[in-house]
Parts: sequence; structure tokens; C-alpha cells
Amino acid sequence: MFKKSIILLLIILSIFSTQALAYTTSDIEWKESVASTSLGWGNSVTNGDYIIMAKDFSEDGHVSITISKNGDIIKFEPLKNGGILTAEDEIKIFVKKVNPNIDAWSGDMIDPTVSIQIFRRGLPDYEITIETDESTYDPKVLSSPKKITATIKVKNNGYAEVENVDLTIDTGNLVLIDGDLTYHYSSILKGTTTSPVTVEMEVPHLWDKTAFSISADTKGYDIKGAEYTGTKSKSVTIEKMWELIATKSITENIYMDETAYVLVSIRNVGIINLNSITATDLVVEGLELKDSVTLQKTISLKVGETTDKLFEYSLKPVKPGTYTSPAAVAEFTASNGKKYSISSSTPKIEVNGPYITLTKSVSSLNVAPGAEITVTVKVDNTGDRDASVTATDSLPNNVSLVSGDLGFQEVIKKSTSKSYSYVIRMDTEGDVKLPFATASFIDLEGYKGEKISNMPVISVVEPVTETDPITEGNTGGTAQTDDENNGDNPNPSLPIEEQTEPGFEGLFSILALVSIYMIFKRKN
Repeated sequence: MFKKSIILLLIILSIFSTQALAYTTSDIEWKESVASTSLGWGNSVTNGDYIIMAKDFSEDGHVSITISKNGDIIKFEPLKNGGILTAEDEIKIFVKKVNPNIDAWSGDMIDPTVSIQIFRRGLPDYEITIETDESTYDPKVLSSPKKITATIKVKNNGYAEVENVDLTIDTGNLVLIDGDLTYHYSSILKGTTTSPVTVEMEVPHLWDKTAFSISADTKGYDIKGAEYTGTKSKSVTIEKMWELIATKSITENIYMDETAYVLVSIRNVGIINLNSITATDLVVEGLELKDSVTLQKTISLKVGETTDKLFEYSLKPVKPGTYTSPAAVAEFTASNGKKYSISSSTPKIEVNGPYITLTKSVSSLNVAPGAEITVTVKVDNTGDRDASVTATDSLPNNVSLVSGDLGFQEVIKKSTSKSYSYVIRMDTEGDVKLPFATASFIDLEGYKGEKISNMPVISVVEPVTETDPITEGNTGGTAQTDDENNGDNPNPSLPIEEQTEPGFEGLFSILALVSIYMIFKRKN
């Protein structure tokens, strides 16, 4: 029984040994590493882990070649022209020419050389290609493919055959609808390419634009059983399945006395119906609504449906200038719980015309009755057109005009200003509110209007002054103080006899009480 077990074990070892040594040296495919190099006596050259040395020469044309690795000689052999030396089935030395260089007179070798060619064992190398019919797929576009077709090929771009190759395809979470994901090749010769492999996947319908990676992995073995792997990937992009297009238009150019019109529309160009879409618009700065409209609505749109006049309203200009209209916005919440929104364009509008403003100022806001102040009225044209301006002013009843004119008539150029002044007198006390100045204007386009100024308030108050006391009877000599003029009288406004020294009234009361007490005691 023991002998049978030994025999069976030897058979198994023999089988594995046969598999491990299933190739011969002649099966190895070599790759030229060094085309030609020359070595002299004792010279060497390094190639990878190997050192090749010309150890010795003989007159008959032989050269001793050694191959060393990690400091040890692993192969040694004398060779002639055309000789070959291999080591470990990894490196091959081919002797191209031995030159003993024998001296004709002495018959001795002088600096002999050998020209050798170095080869290394060829290794397999994968070149994997993945091609798709498109790089981007859009389910909303009719011309876009409705399925993703990927073609995979494997080329052995190395210098040796690769055996038992497995090809594995990963669709990157894309749903496979046709084809296989694994393939096996018994071998791929060097320089050859496998037949194309085709797989088909469906184009998913997604809320968000997403990139998917299709990959291919290979694994095979070289002649010595070493494993070789390769990988390649290809990215494809899938566009989202929904799309809303918001369009906003506005009158591009108007005059100050004209009206601008705004129109907003939304179209569903996706492949899914959308409900509860909240649309919002904003009025452009520098203009104001002429109509009573609500600029927020909730709508639903089927595939291909359009709201041509979601918002339609008119605007009147407030001031000249170039303005950018805010974008109209539409947003909704999808079935995945995420919120999505789109915005329209932001068209511009140019408003032309003069823009007149009046400002009234005074030289002082607090004066005494009868005082004079200067009033200045400034007229500004901050628009982009000239205008003829007639300014007028008026005075309240308790104010008199001292000098100057209460108005003027001039052409105010665009982006310039004019002013006029006059002097008034404040006749009575109190707060005086000056009336507003008025200005009527008209430009060459016939646009006209009126503007008024502010109304300053002037406080007219009699000033309060402090005077020094006057001393009577001082007809000359040195001035005297109050104490010196009045002696002991602390209050000169009262007669002396009417004044009582403080404290005597209490003393008289005490003396009277004591007298009464004494009289009463004597009687008793």
C-alpha cells in the first residue's frame, strides 16, 4: 500500500513538473535589447540584473563569455562567431564576431575584442480598446441613440504570446441588454488582435446629468506561467431626462414717455411631464408696473407643452438709463426629492430722455426778523437728452423780495445743471416755509413734464440779549457797589424801617414768656 502511494505521488509530481516545463528554449520569443556592443579582454556590460563579460580570448577565435547575476556567475561558455549563450531563459548572448587581433610579427594577440548582440525574453503586453457609438447620450434628442453600443478589442502589443486570457467587462451600473460580459481566449499571439466583442446597454432616464465608466480587464499568462493583467475604461455621459426652457423678452429701446412690454414663456422639452412648477419674475430696476399683475404662478407642463404668455405686462420708465432685466425663474421638486430650477435670459432695455430735478437751498435756516437770506434753486438734467426748462418760484406773504429773479428759462444740456439765486427779507417772527419751485420742460422729441423742488423751513426769532444793571445817584466820583450805597440794607428795594433783623422776633417771644411766668409766680 505504501509503495502504491509513493508511485501515485511520483505520478502527480511528474504531471506538475511536465506542466511547469511545458516549453523548451526554442519556444521562447526573444526581444533584441542591445543591437551590438564591443567588449575587450576583461570588459563587461550590464543589462538589467545581468553582467556580461569577455573573460578570455584564444588565438583560434574563441572567447569565453560569462553571465553573472547578483555577484555570481550563472553561465560560462567559450564561443566562436555565431555562438549563443542563454541563461535562465531570460537573456541570450549572440556572438557576432571575435577579433583575436594577432600580431603578424610576434603571433601574439593584441587587444582582442568581441562584438556581441544581447536579447531578452519577450513579454506579452495588452492594448485594450473600448469604442462606443457616442460619447454623450441625450434621451431628449430624437437623433441620439436609444441604446449604448460598446465594442471591445484586445491586442497583444508585446513581444511574446500570452495564454489562457480571460476578458471581463464591467458596464458601470448600466443595464446590459445584449452581449456577454466574460470571454476566454486560449492564447493571443504577439502582434495579433482578438475579434471585436460587442455589448449593448440601455440609455437610462435620469434627473441629473451623469457620467458612467465602461471598463474591460484582462488576465493571462506568459510561457513561464507569470500572470499579466491589463485594464481599460471608457466614460460615457448621459444627459438628464427633463428640460425646461424659459424665455423672457422686453422692448429694447423706449423714450421716457413710452411703454415697455415684457413677455415670459416656459416650454417643457424633456421626456417627462412636470407638475407644480413655481414660476417667478421680477420687475426691471428703473421702470415700474403699469398693470396690476401677479408675477408668481404655479403651473404644470406636459411633454412638449408651452405656456406662451405665462407673464405679460407693461412697464413705464422712471428714469433714463440702460437696465438689465432680472431673469425669470422656474423651479420644481422631482420625485427623487431634489429641487431643480432654470432661469431665463436677462435682456437689456435702454430708456432715453431728459431727467429734470429741482433743489432749493437757503443761506441760513435761523435768522432774526428783518434779516436777509439768499435762496438758490438748482436745476439738474441727469438724462441723455437736452431739454428747455422754465423755472418759476413764489414767496409767502411775510417775506419780501430784495433782489434777483424768481425764475429763468434756459436749455439744460444732458448731464449738466443750471441754478439761479435771489435775496429775500424775513419781515416777521415765526417758522416760514418757502413754497416749492416749479419747472416745466420739453425736449426736441416733444416729451414734456413738470417737476417741483423741496420746501425749506426758515426759523425767524428775535435774538435774546443780556444788559448791565444801572446805578442811580452816581453823578461822579468813584463807582460804588450795592453794599456801599445801601449800608446795612441787604434788600434796597424795601424801606429800612420795614426790615427786621433776622433772629430778634424769636428773642422778643422768649422774653415775653419769661415775664408772664414771673408775674404768675409772684401772685401764687
